[in-house]
Amino acid sequence: MPVSNFQDKAISIISAEKTEWSGGRAGVKGTIYTIKLRKKNNIIIKTLMAEGNKIPFSQNISGGAIVIQGSFQYKNNNEANVEDLPAGSSIESTKKTTNFKDSWIEYTLEKSNRSHRISIPKFTSVETYEELAP
Repeated sequence: MPVSNFQDKAISIISAEKTEWSGGRAGVKGTIYTIKLRKKNNIIIKTLMAEGNKIPFSQNISGGAIVIQGSFQYKNNNEANVEDLPAGSSIESTKKTTNFKDSWIEYTLEKSNRSHRISIPKFTSVETYEELAP
């Protein structure tokens, strides 16, 4: 889903998505962030900040587009083992730091050391349609 005309001189955001996931271990969860950019110049992505968290990322460049993908993992705050909990009880988690206003990409132009930032106005939640393991 496109982010409405959010751009600066060197790049523009085509889409910004996030997908929640839960791991194979009890209480391990996370978010995968995928940002698609249209580049007008040769740029180097330096930092991805998503919802107040600095995210390690990988990137693919194809023609005039860049796809940045990063994953942020967090653990359940409750230290109890899931097998020890009564049936039907809920597990409350301490989630990542969430500050929706603190989402941006820092980049430099290829032949410059000066850093620039473009803000990410919001992430669109995307559901995964995977089969659960038996």
